[in-house]
Amino acid sequence: MTRRTLSHLTSGALIVVMTYTPLLGAYTGTLASAQSVPAAPTSYKYDLVGNLKEVTAPLGRVTTHTYDSFNRLKQVEQPLTNGSRPTIKYGYDGIDQVATVTDPRNLETRYSVDGLGNRNELGSPDTGLTKSTYDAAGNLKTSMDGRGKTNTYFYDALNRLTRIDYTGTVGTTFAYDGGATPLPNARGKMTLMTDESGYTKYTYGAFGRLATKAQTTTGLGSYTNTHTLAYGYDVDGRLASVTYPSGNRVNYGYNHAGQVTSITLNPVKADGTGTNIDSSIVLLNNITYAPFGGTTGWKWGNSTEASENKHVRTYDLDGRISSYTLGSPSANGVVRTVIYDAASRIKGYTHVGTGTAPSPASLNQTFGYDELDRLTSYSGNGTSQTYAYDASGNRIKAGFGANSYTNTIDPLSNKLSATTGPGPAKTNQYDGAGNLATDGTLVVTYNGRARPYRIQNGTVTAHQLFNGLEQRVFQTNGGGIFVYDEQGQLIGEYNYVNGKATRETVYLGNLPVAVLTQTVTGTAPAQSTAINVFHIHPDHLGTPRMITRTLDNKIVWRWDNGDPFGLTPPTEYFSGSGTFTFNLRMPGQYYDRNTNLFYNYHRDYDPQTGRYIQSDPIGLRGGINTYGYAEGNPISKIDPTGRLAFLIPLIPSAASMVNVAFFGGSAAVVAYGAHKVAQANRVAANDGFICKPDEPCLASQKSLNAERNGLLDFIGVTPATDVETLVAINNLIINFNRNVAAHNKTCPHLPVMPLPLTPTGTYR
Repeated sequence: MTRRTLSHLTSGALIVVMTYTPLLGAYTGTLASAQSVPAAPTSYKYDLVGNLKEVTAPLGRVTTHTYDSFNRLKQVEQPLTNGSRPTIKYGYDGIDQVATVTDPRNLETRYSVDGLGNRNELGSPDTGLTKSTYDAAGNLKTSMDGRGKTNTYFYDALNRLTRIDYTGTVGTTFAYDGGATPLPNARGKMTLMTDESGYTKYTYGAFGRLATKAQTTTGLGSYTNTHTLAYGYDVDGRLASVTYPSGNRVNYGYNHAGQVTSITLNPVKADGTGTNIDSSIVLLNNITYAPFGGTTGWKWGNSTEASENKHVRTYDLDGRISSYTLGSPSANGVVRTVIYDAASRIKGYTHVGTGTAPSPASLNQTFGYDELDRLTSYSGNGTSQTYAYDASGNRIKAGFGANSYTNTIDPLSNKLSATTGPGPAKTNQYDGAGNLATDGTLVVTYNGRARPYRIQNGTVTAHQLFNGLEQRVFQTNGGGIFVYDEQGQLIGEYNYVNGKATRETVYLGNLPVAVLTQTVTGTAPAQSTAINVFHIHPDHLGTPRMITRTLDNKIVWRWDNGDPFGLTPPTEYFSGSGTFTFNLRMPGQYYDRNTNLFYNYHRDYDPQTGRYIQSDPIGLRGGINTYGYAEGNPISKIDPTGRLAFLIPLIPSAASMVNVAFFGGSAAVVAYGAHKVAQANRVAANDGFICKPDEPCLASQKSLNAERNGLLDFIGVTPATDVETLVAINNLIINFNRNVAAHNKTCPHLPVMPLPLTPTGTYR
């Protein structure tokens, strides 16, 4: 049988070798295998009508797809795991809409869809019965969850969401265009949002770019504080500066490719008001990038010729990050090397450095996996852990050293009924929508919008408020006021009594790189404010692993020797004015000291059990297990919004903060790798919840557009006379267009353009 190998560059990745096999002697080649050189290949088999039949992943792991007589996916058999093949089954109604999904534990989720494709009912073993109604334009009108709580949605003449009413909870409103007196620069954009936490105002400058966002938080008492973010742009429309609520201004410099090459700081004035434009502090400079976009490192602001201080990242020939620095080599810092197996799974970390407490070798870690890429073992820091799962990915056993613990899963759902540890044994109870109500220690009370507004941990009670974008902006008892950038990243923490900054975080793209604190001396009106800069050293996921002070590069905080699921607390050191505290954890997570949970945007994560305490608000779109975190692989996958886990890219995209714009009526920083775009005027029927942000559709659109660009790039360098190759390309285009059609049906608000076929298969 004839084979032909094609090599080309794909968008954001290295050279890929693809092998095609002609069928039945005709030049109708279909994709047979794709491998990232020199890693083990992944092979694909198709049936005679082009349906994907079998995928053989590295290490011989086979996934089988079965179709019915109408070419609808009937079932997916996953690789052999623990003696059986977990199987997901699909059933359909008379108009080809998915009617049932049966998970590997034989638990069935039921869907009822009307003739217009609107989902009226969802019956889930995890979240109960959800009912929805729609208006004549297809907008979601009402949604009643498994608790019997109803949300009602209202729209303007342009079908923009203007109000949400909740059962027994303060509603949310959205205003556009500037309200009753429209403003030219604000046309088509959200200008005011009111919600249970207070209100947020947006203003716009030239070209409709976001100029300011002012968040006013009323809290639960008599305190009212307003925190304003201001955005500046360069002549090319790129984001040039962000002025934080404290008055600190962070500035970005770019190269000709639009990549960020420097980050500087104009600190708040000594009197605590306004920005000191006469003083500039370098945070990062000489930021460099790999040919395919990922950053290869930078110099820290305190680097000198005599004492160079760098963050360095290297990549292997498959585009995987192979090493990176944590801390400064002169002050107990280390270089971490990442080791992969043939399936590109991380199987270990090794470390080198000059430190002695702890020694670099003591930081080494090893990992084991099952056939579905879930972590089954961890060894490091003188400890070991093991994990076992049921067919649907629920952790059912955990070993911590010589101790073994059992998790009991409800036989009729994926809810965790009880756990024997580690830590205190727990017996869980849930509400009708699948939210944890109590575990015997924590008591969680949810409001009408299904957000935890009160959490009791023994004698400590924390109250919480969320804005209209589902971001937690207020918490009592150890919390404060929280402010987010337009990517949804936490950039500021503030005292809810006086509004003063506690911590402000600076990012390079989605990598946290600096944290700013304030030291205030004297008494009013003669107070003096000094800014303290600390360097954050992120790992390959963007998780902070070490923080150093700029004075001498001394480590003040480290989390580089903990377990993969985040249960091990960081080590906090004396920083010069007290023990250094920092609460960011894995991407999108914030450690709540009063509950020992990690707030994770739309949900709360429990590191003791390695799972969420609420079911996924987007249902099965986020995975077959609606409580699992990162699909059991938290060292390779991230879930920044608590809704959808995904692998980190082989080569992370370049940090390119181009603009601050409006997507679907809400502000969003346009940055490569951004996945937290809040869509305030778009109601999607993602299992009955407003899709804010709409990561599944955005991720699908981004992936398909990258594939489209890769195909166009390859077509542009393919000889027009190579008929066999061109026919194979046409087959690729057919498969691509099939995926585009499926995407556009599910996500009509974020369409992807298909590629046309020509008789010659060329676009010249």
